[in-house]
Amino acid sequence: MMKKTILIFTFVICQFGNLISQTDHLHCGSDEVNLQLLQQNPELINSWIRKYIDQEKFINEYLFTSAGERGADTVFKIPVVVHVIHFDGLENISDEQVKNGVEILTRNYRKQNPDTVDIVPFFQPIAADMEIEFELAKLDPNGNCTDGINRIRSTLTNTGGHNVKDLIHWPREKYLNIYVVKNAAGLAGHALMPFQADTIPGWDGIVIAGDYFGNIGTSNDLRSVVLSHEVGHYLNLFHIWGGNNVPGFYYLPCADTSNCSSTDGVADTPPTIGWQSCNLAGNTCDSVLDNVQNFMDYAYCARMFTEGQKARARAALHSSISDRDNLWILSNLTATGLAGSIPLCESDFYAAKQIVCEGDSVQFNDASYHGANQWNWNFGDGNTSILQNPKHAYAASGLYDVTLTVSDGISTVTTTKENEMYVLDDVSTFYLPYEEGFEFADSLTQTGMVGFVENNQPWEVVQGIAATGNKSIRANCESDTFRYKYTLVSPVLDMSDLTSPRIDFKYAFAQKDSTNNDQMTVKVSKNCGTTWANLNTQTTTLPTHAGYVNGNYIPDPGDWRQMSISNIPASYQVNTLIFKIDFISGGGNDFYLDDIYVYDLASIGIDETDPVFIQISPNPTNSYFEVTGDFENAEIELMNMQGQVLMGKNMLNGEKIAVDGWSSGIYIAKIKTGNKISYRRVVVAE
Repeated sequence: MMKKTILIFTFVICQFGNLISQTDHLHCGSDEVNLQLLQQNPELINSWIRKYIDQEKFINEYLFTSAGERGADTVFKIPVVVHVIHFDGLENISDEQVKNGVEILTRNYRKQNPDTVDIVPFFQPIAADMEIEFELAKLDPNGNCTDGINRIRSTLTNTGGHNVKDLIHWPREKYLNIYVVKNAAGLAGHALMPFQADTIPGWDGIVIAGDYFGNIGTSNDLRSVVLSHEVGHYLNLFHIWGGNNVPGFYYLPCADTSNCSSTDGVADTPPTIGWQSCNLAGNTCDSVLDNVQNFMDYAYCARMFTEGQKARARAALHSSISDRDNLWILSNLTATGLAGSIPLCESDFYAAKQIVCEGDSVQFNDASYHGANQWNWNFGDGNTSILQNPKHAYAASGLYDVTLTVSDGISTVTTTKENEMYVLDDVSTFYLPYEEGFEFADSLTQTGMVGFVENNQPWEVVQGIAATGNKSIRANCESDTFRYKYTLVSPVLDMSDLTSPRIDFKYAFAQKDSTNNDQMTVKVSKNCGTTWANLNTQTTTLPTHAGYVNGNYIPDPGDWRQMSISNIPASYQVNTLIFKIDFISGGGNDFYLDDIYVYDLASIGIDETDPVFIQISPNPTNSYFEVTGDFENAEIELMNMQGQVLMGKNMLNGEKIAVDGWSSGIYIAKIKTGNKISYRRVVVAE
C-alpha cells in the first residue's frame, strides 16, 4: 500500500529527531523557520503553491521521459561555497572541518558511506548511489581564485535565521550556498526547497549549526547526517512521511498517526508516520517495514536514499525552478573552477596560535590553493621546513615574520605575514607599574605591545588624536565589511607580588547607526595565550560619543572614557601574565586607545591613581631629558625594566637629567609630586 494524498505544498522542515531518545541532538528547523516566514509574508503562499505545481508537473514529465535522453548515467557535480558566520565561538569551524563536511556529503550521495553494509536487508536492493557530487568552488563570482570558504563575523550567528543570507550570498544559479552558524534558528539546520527558493532567490541555500557539520572538530559521525538531509530538501526531497495540504500554514509533525495518508512523492519509500528513534523493525502504517535509515527521516541512523528519491532529486537538477539546471552544466563548472585547468594562485597558511612562550611548539598549516605539491617555510628565526604542515618551536622571544613559498612544479607563489608570531619570555621583563601613552612611539613594536589583525592591517599610532599628550593608537576599521578582530597584546607582566592589580586604559568610539554591533573585550592569560579569562565585555555600552557619526570619526576631548579592570583572579596574579584588548568591528567607526596603565592599587593609594600631567622631552634621547609638568619640585627615580633603581634625586620643574653614557634601551622614570606618583617611559637611543 503506497501513500495516496497528493502534496499541495510543504514547509521544508527537517526537524531531525533523537537517536534512541538521545536528547542532546537537535532537530532540523526548516518547518518552524519557514512557517514563521509565511506568517510574516502571507503573500508568499500563492507563489509557493504555483511553483510547487509547476515543479511537480515537470518532475512527472521527467520521470516518464527516456532516462537515457536525460543523462541517467551522468554524475552531476555541484559547486559549493561555505560561509562560516561566527562571532569567535566554536561555530568558527576550521577549514579542515569545512572540507570534511563537504567530503562526507559527497560520500553519502555516492553511497560510499561505510555503514551501508548495515542497511536493513529489505531495503538494500533499492539503496541508491545518487550520482551527485559536491565540491568547494575554486573561482568566485568575479572569476577570482578562492578556496570556497568565506568567514564573516556577525552576531546573526546566534539566531541563524534566513537573514544570515543577507550578509553574503553568491549567485544561486552557480553555487550551493551553505551557511555555518552557532544556532540554526534553535535547531540543527534549515533550508528552502526549490519551489520556495524560487520566490526569494537571495535566501536560497542551507543554514546549519557548526556542530552538525562533518564528523570531526566540533561535530561527530552521528551529527554528520544532517547536511545530507538538508541538501535533500535543496534537491526537492520531502520527509519520507510526506508534507501536508492543511490550510492555515500547519505542517505535518513527525510521528503523527495521520501521516500514513500523506506522500513524499516517491513510490519506493513505504508509508510511515516518521521516526525520532532508530527502530529498525518499525511498521507504523500496517504496510512493509518503515525505511527508518533514510536520510529524509528524523532518526539519527540515516545511511541511504532510495532509487525513487534519486530519480526525483536528479529531476530537480533538470528543472529551471531555482536554477538547479544550471549548477552542473560544463559552462558553470568551468566558471566556478570545477572544470578546466586552475593554476596555483594563492600561498596561504595559518598557525594554530600566534602567541607562544619560548620553546613552545606551534603547528603551522598550509592553506594554499590550488594544487601545491612543494612547500618551503621560513619561520623568521633562521629555521626552515619543506613539510606541508610543520611544527616549529621558537627558542628566543620576539616578533617573527613567517613566509611560505609553494609550487605545483610550474608556478611558484610566496606570501609573508609580518609579525605573525609573538614569542614571549618565560617571565616578565617589564617592571610594574607599566605605563604606555604612545607618545614616543611611531609603531607598536617600539612599545613592547603587539597587534594582530585578521585583514593584516595593524593598529596604527596616530598623531594629534589623544586622551592626553599628542598620540594614541587606532584600529582603522571604518570600512570593514567582514567584521575583523583587532587584538592588542601586552608584554609579559609580573603580577606575582601585587595585592590589588589593576589595568586602566582610555578609549573612544562612535557608532554610525543603530545597526552597529561592535564589541570590545579585555582578557588575561597566564600561559602564553593558551587559555584566556574574560574580564570585561562592552557591546551596547561601548560608544563613548553621544549620537552617530557617519564617517571619519575623530574623538572630541570629552569622548574619551576610562576603563578600569580590577577583577583579575588571584590565580592569574603570576609573573607570566599578559592581557589583551580585542576590538571586533561591527559596522561602526574607528576605535582609539590611549593611556594604558597597569599597577597595584594597594601600593600607591587610591589618591595616586590619577597622576598629574608630566611630560618628558626629548624622548628618545642620547644625552639628557627634561621633566616638565604641573609641579614645582619632585622626586625622581630612574629604573631599568627589571625594577632596579639606577639613580634618584630631587629635582625642579624643567631640570635636565643626564643620561649620556647610559646603555641604549627603555627605562622607567618614577616621579613623585606631593602625594601623587607618576610613571613615564624614557627611551635612551644609541
